[in-house]
Amino acid sequence: MRFTHCILSLALAMGAGAMMGSCGSKAEKEAANPESELKTLTVVEFNTGEFNDGDTVVLDGRCSHLCAHGGTKAFLADADTTVQTPLVLCLATDSIGGAFAPECPGHNMTVSGIVRVNSATASEINAAIEQIKAAQEGDEGHCGTEVKAYGTMGQIKARLDEQMAADPADSIVKLGYYIETLSYTLPVE
Repeated sequence: MRFTHCILSLALAMGAGAMMGSCGSKAEKEAANPESELKTLTVVEFNTGEFNDGDTVVLDGRCSHLCAHGGTKAFLADADTTVQTPLVLCLATDSIGGAFAPECPGHNMTVSGIVRVNSATASEINAAIEQIKAAQEGDEGHCGTEVKAYGTMGQIKARLDEQMAADPADSIVKLGYYIETLSYTLPVE
């Protein structure tokens, strides 16, 4: 997902494993099932971790919100409801049918997917801020849950300003990570 889609959605809202058997090499096992040796992370561990774009992760959390516009975005909070942490955005892919099940909110989920770095250039951030200023209050086209995942536009702009002060040539701000969901499970009830 390109940042512009994510930030435009945010701008509008603000303006308005089992292990494999012993046969075969480790490389063959990982190629057959890359998640087989991955530790399942909590939302807190994911939010404090460092990842490369394209890393595979398994994440366990509570679905706190499912985007009403097609169910393509699920936001996971820590399964321990006493922990306050930024939400993790999980995007639906064709691997899961293009959308999450409507019963996801309020349930713990285990999500397996590809980590993507969500970043923006100075011009993208400034354009989104201008769009916020021009947008009318109360736009009901998008929800504001992404603010809980990445921060407000003011917070994002402050990170950009701080980064530009330290290194004027560095005009790309890493907003965080999101997951392109390859599979997910809900608890059996």
